[in-house]
Amino acid sequence: MTWIIFAVLGYFLYSLTTVSNKFLLRQRATTKPLVFTFWVCLFSIITFILAPFGLHWPGWGWIAFDLLTGLVFFGSLWSFYHALDINEASRTASFFGGLTPIFVLFFSYLFLGEELGKMQLAAFLVLTLGGFLISLEKGKDGFRERLKGWWFFALTIILHAAYFVMLKHLFIYQDFITGFVWSRMGLVLAALVILLNPAWRKTIFGSAREASAGVDFLMLGSKIVAGLGSFFISLAIAKGNVSLVNALQGSEYAFLFFLTILLSSKFPNILREKLNGAIIAQKIAAIFFICLGLALIAL
Repeated sequence: MTWIIFAVLGYFLYSLTTVSNKFLLRQRATTKPLVFTFWVCLFSIITFILAPFGLHWPGWGWIAFDLLTGLVFFGSLWSFYHALDINEASRTASFFGGLTPIFVLFFSYLFLGEELGKMQLAAFLVLTLGGFLISLEKGKDGFRERLKGWWFFALTIILHAAYFVMLKHLFIYQDFITGFVWSRMGLVLAALVILLNPAWRKTIFGSAREASAGVDFLMLGSKIVAGLGSFFISLAIAKGNVSLVNALQGSEYAFLFFLTILLSSKFPNILREKLNGAIIAQKIAAIFFICLGLALIAL
């Protein structure tokens, strides 16, 4: 069950990245989905530091599949940031977090033949419910606020679910370091392809010149932490059930909730958490479901 520890640790690191992204997204230089996706992908080249620990050449066929896995992840990131750009973050997170695990479960059964036992299925349902509740917040027009750009949501959910299942597939046939590093190179390849478009290249380098002092270091630090988070999540996928690993994403929102409360007094203009009796009850219920799901997995 070490994969549970890896998954929770990875999602904790993702929550730290989300906090730093709240600062970065206030910068004119990093608000554009294209720019944000480009830097996320380009910094993936850092994973080559793992090469001495077991990187192998798996053959042209697997290289193509590994790179394609990274390209699919790139597509999910780009569409996600587009959805985030035109919708409230809370609406984006709850919709994405509520539906993605269902598609991961379906794809993993269809393409990997993974099946959940009764206890695992109960844990999956409880974790998915907890993840949905912890990320659900009222928008300006309440819970029924209309989603903008629904095609970005659909594309993100399908691509992200496909990425999780493809990653699990390559880990079944390749050692972890080889599969992880080469799939990350798919992200780097996508970033380099973006630069071939003159208009996109101008947007990216123009945004870099708009960055205020300290943003470069914050961006680098954020991507290093995100890379570590991705490493541990990938390790959890390699060792555990991909559907349950994805369902554990609710723990990321739980960590984010506590981090926001701790830091909101120091950065009230950037980090703020609306709190009243109903919201506190909702968050406590969500965290209870997440903890219950973890307990069911451990049984």
